[in-house]
Amino acid sequence: MNNSSVCEIRVGFGRANIDPVEEVPLAGYSNPEARMSNTPLTPEDHLYATCVAFSDADGSTALVCTVDLACTETAWMPVLRKTMSEASGVSEDRIDISATHTHAGPATGITTAAEGTPYYHRYIAAFAAAAKQAVDDLSPAAIRVGDIQIPDMNHVRHYRRENGHINGANFESEGAGKWLPESVTDADEQLQIIRFVREGKKDIVLLNWQAHGTASSGSTDFGRAHKPYYSADFMGYCRNRLEEQTECLVAYYSGASGNILPYHLVKKHRDFEKCPESPMDHGARLAGFILPALETLKPVESSGPVKHARVIHAAPGKVDPTPVNIELDAISVGDSIGFVTAPCEMFDTNGMFVKENSPFQITFILTCANGHHKYFPSSAPYDYSALYGGPEPYEVRVSKVCQGTGEVVAQRMVDMLRELHG
Repeated sequence: MNNSSVCEIRVGFGRANIDPVEEVPLAGYSNPEARMSNTPLTPEDHLYATCVAFSDADGSTALVCTVDLACTETAWMPVLRKTMSEASGVSEDRIDISATHTHAGPATGITTAAEGTPYYHRYIAAFAAAAKQAVDDLSPAAIRVGDIQIPDMNHVRHYRRENGHINGANFESEGAGKWLPESVTDADEQLQIIRFVREGKKDIVLLNWQAHGTASSGSTDFGRAHKPYYSADFMGYCRNRLEEQTECLVAYYSGASGNILPYHLVKKHRDFEKCPESPMDHGARLAGFILPALETLKPVESSGPVKHARVIHAAPGKVDPTPVNIELDAISVGDSIGFVTAPCEMFDTNGMFVKENSPFQITFILTCANGHHKYFPSSAPYDYSALYGGPEPYEVRVSKVCQGTGEVVAQRMVDMLRELHG
């Protein structure tokens, strides 16, 4: 697929390993201290900090990064961006970092993986190395984009038991209640793809999909054991399979997946034929949908500029009236590609709103990005308790923000994209 035409946009790729050496707590469940590990789930399991650099004819450069962790740590961002900027020459305010949201990566910010620990320093150093590598790798690229529907692999997870409990968690017993109204609709199945075709170098493939990274810690026993092994989850296995079969460099970005689970982990839909249980098989199945799509992507305009915007949105607090300051970033690559970030777990309905209203031909939504403020549910779950009885859904209970914040943030993301496009 290589294209010999010289393009104004240049793209580069960098990656560095962030596997834990010492035992660290693993994120994604209520008690990280109970899952201490420095052991991979499989020998091919590795965690990476990945940076993709974009530069235009005027030398304006931005880094759009992803990391195999559950979230990005808010307190780490100033030092992380400063160190990456010093290593790469990219301005701190043009560096964005999102997480793949694996629930089997180190729990940053907690005890042995917290700020100032050996793992923290290795994490910072890895991102600096990946940022420099990406900038050094900048090469002219033609751009191809597309999207595909991935059936029977994820589902909205809200559920009400017969006792009235409204559950936002993964695992249900036999005979449990009924699906709530929001859950009878399908999850957002759209997976978006961007391929940067480079002459004489490996192509770079970016993926954006919405599904919780909970396959590796939830297999077989519905997650009750919360297995003590680190893993990049099905996202990593999908990446590995694609790189093996295409010789492309692949980066996975998690979309609006705050209410979305792998299909087989919702017991009502536990169908291993449609949705394999193991993270390895799950990732291989996802890669099986993506591989043929890589050959049918459509070319788009590959000239600049590369632009970046940032706003700090003060969201009303859910319990504490003090506003929660939320960083929202957007990056555009010409008039065809937009990236937009949110430091939270968005719900897919709000993510679909952003994509549908974006002026760009393809728009990546990067969640758990540049910090983490837990869940930003859509409005409907805030009313579940009043409508159906029982306690609040888990995502509402732990959220820091008021009802309606998810929709307001989605609209602000759209506004930023429109400003960049104009």
